[in-house]
This record gives sequence, C-alpha cells and structure tokens, in this order.
Amino acid sequence: MIPSLREIVLSVYAAARLARFDAQPLAYFDASPAGVFRSFFAAVVVAPFYALTLATRFTATADPVDPVRFALAEGIAYVLSWVAFPLMMVDIAQAVDRPGRLYLYICAYNWSLVVQNAIILPVAVLVTTGIIPPDIGQPLWLTAIAAITVYIWFIARSALEISSLMAVGVVVLDIIVSLIISAIAGRLY
Repeated sequence: MIPSLREIVLSVYAAARLARFDAQPLAYFDASPAGVFRSFFAAVVVAPFYALTLATRFTATADPVDPVRFALAEGIAYVLSWVAFPLMMVDIAQAVDRPGRLYLYICAYNWSLVVQNAIILPVAVLVTTGIIPPDIGQPLWLTAIAAITVYIWFIARSALEISSLMAVGVVVLDIIVSLIISAIAGRLY
C-alpha cells in the first residue's frame, strides 16, 4: 500500500515535530494496521538519502571494493534494517505490556527515519569528503548521533508510554541491531 501524498507530508511533519520533543504530533500518525504497513513507505523516501550516503562512503573508501558486491550487501542490509527491528519490537511491546501502542510506535519510528537521514546526510557528506577537517568532523558526527539517539529515545518513551529507562533499553536494542546488520554487510564486500 502506498500512502497518499497528504499522509506522507503529515507523517514527516509529525516526525519533525517529535524532534522538538513535542508528543502531540503522535496523534497525526495512522496507527492502524494499514497505517503501519504504509509507514514502511518511508523506506522509499529515505532511499535516496541512504544511496547518497553510501555513494559518498564508497568513493571515500581507501580499499578497492567491488561496486556490485558493495551495492548488493548494502541493499540487503537496508531492507533488513527496515524489517528486523520492528519485528523484534513486537515481542518487546508484549514484554513491557504495551502491545496496544506498538502500531503507533512503529509508525512514528519509521517516519522518524526520514528526519534522522536528513540530519545524517549532510554530516556524512561533509565528513567523508573531507570538506570539513576531522577535528571538526568528529565532534559534529558525535553531536548528530547523540541528537538522533535522544530523538529515538523520546519517540520510544512517548509512543509506547514507557519509562525513561525502558526507552533507553529500546534505543540500545535498536543500536545493537543496526550495528550487527552493518557488520554483517561490511563482511560481504
């Protein structure tokens, strides 16, 4: 199912508002089962950002890498990253007694990835191309990652209505899943 342009714009707007630590825009997401499936369309919206980030990283790689293997490995990792964590959250939501909030969380999380990539892309391009020196790039990169980490913590806490500590656990799980998928992809090329 492809969401309407209105739903895409409203969902990205809501995700951007969540970045201001305002939980009210959670009401803008369609937290129905159909809305959850449509929220995975955010992967299509994010794909150009992700492709540009990968292209920048590929051209900055010192070791020669087969471009086909690189593209295939990263493409598979991209799909896995969109599916693995939400599937794990089904069990986590049950474990923390929040199954009724799962759809809202997945919608908010998926659409937040558009905002996250809009933050990361400029930083990735500036750092990997050497436009900014490493002594500025490293703190800038860490600041962006820290901001995104706090952002996804807020989404977990607000959408799932869980404690701050449980939200930290959700974020840690998200990071671990991402690192594992990235490490596996990196070994494929």
